[in-house]
Amino acid sequence: MARWTLSGLLRGGEEALKGMKLVLRNPNLRKQKFLRIFAYLCGVSILLFCITKILVTVPMVLLRLVLWLWWSEEPERADAALETASSFIHDSVSFIPLLALLFIRYLYAKPLDDLFMESLRYIDTCRPETPSYAEAMAARHFRREYWANLKSYLQRTGKKLRLGLLLYVVSFLPYVGRFVFPAAGVYTTWRSLGNTQGIAVGVCFCFLPSWAILRLVRALVGMRALMRELLEPYFTRMNMSHKEKRQWFSSRKDVLFGFSAIAYCITRLPYVGFMGYGIAQAAAAYMLTVVAEPPPQQSNKQD
Repeated sequence: MARWTLSGLLRGGEEALKGMKLVLRNPNLRKQKFLRIFAYLCGVSILLFCITKILVTVPMVLLRLVLWLWWSEEPERADAALETASSFIHDSVSFIPLLALLFIRYLYAKPLDDLFMESLRYIDTCRPETPSYAEAMAARHFRREYWANLKSYLQRTGKKLRLGLLLYVVSFLPYVGRFVFPAAGVYTTWRSLGNTQGIAVGVCFCFLPSWAILRLVRALVGMRALMRELLEPYFTRMNMSHKEKRQWFSSRKDVLFGFSAIAYCITRLPYVGFMGYGIAQAAAAYMLTVVAEPPPQQSNKQD
């Protein structure tokens, strides 16, 4: 396992900003083909935003009616219960738009893959003295195994949802409940950055309120998952096994963690998070050229 460094973490954040700046300067992304991709992301964003609003509004209206009938003589108690329920529902559905976008991505990967490859081509034009990354990647077979990839994504997502629900339930247990999310944060940070950082995060979590711990743990898990999804066009062409992917990430963990922190923040922006995902997808191509050499070229062409 490679050694984690603070300079590597800061470098990852810096390279993320450089990559996004490079993406926004790319004149080819203003052509009709890529404008359609961003329009597609915008349309998906609006649709999923409406669905999320419905998922929040309908349960809240029903709950308000039930509380009004049950505790009509104790409005303060009803308001407290309503506030607790509202917070829980908002937390539960806040990840639905991003999860749904990734689900759609596995059903139809071409738009985001085109965005990734176009960014590589533009980076090559900005660095004519270096070997062509886009050419080496385009020569590798892009396996469109929709159902296999979709099944793998659903299994990963289902596992995270089950684990999240289990942690949430266990957190209500007396005595041990308050340590559940700090322990989850320690484990997630340990897997991402190593022993020292995991212990440091666990100590910090002991002094934070439960709502802050919950959001930080969710962010750490989301950052790990997001980085993997952004680099999926590369992994698909390299035909890596799960073990090989873990080794690949382990040797670059600090830089990729810094990049994923910036990418996670822009994908969580209200209303424009999906556009942010498109920018992060294109910037991930730049990040790839920073942390890895171009793969050996192959004779078979991209489908």
